[in-house]
Amino acid sequence: MAYLLKIWTKSGRKNHMDSHESIESITGKGLAGCVGGKSKNRQITVLSLKAWSEAQEEIGQQLGPVNRRANFLVDDIDLANSKGKILLVGDLKIEITGETKPCAQMDKLHQGLREALKPHWRGGVTGKILNSCCVTVGDQVNIFD
Repeated sequence: MAYLLKIWTKSGRKNHMDSHESIESITGKGLAGCVGGKSKNRQITVLSLKAWSEAQEEIGQQLGPVNRRANFLVDDIDLANSKGKILLVGDLKIEITGETKPCAQMDKLHQGLREALKPHWRGGVTGKILNSCCVTVGDQVNIFD
């Protein structure tokens, strides 16, 4: 069984990440108050704690997952090659639209982090919000074809 561990948003492109216990999703837009969601295929980003931990082991450094700047942190879900699948977070349905490509900002955090995030989609996934609802830390997470 997997769960939603963290929710983060940012009010501006380079602004710090704000943590939430719950948040509203907006169909076809993203998360309430988040600068993300400008693209129809990248309305939300999701990171797996398992994948993040694997990347941390590879670089020999422990960095908080908030540094990845994803909206959701989920535990123990394999997101690799999941494009086209549906991620169910509580009542929220997210269509996975692709891999979140690690950017140069990751190497500014720690040299080698960008490369460590590339295998197996460790950097997470992007998705489209398919329904409006409230999502809360602790909600159950499942992935479906």
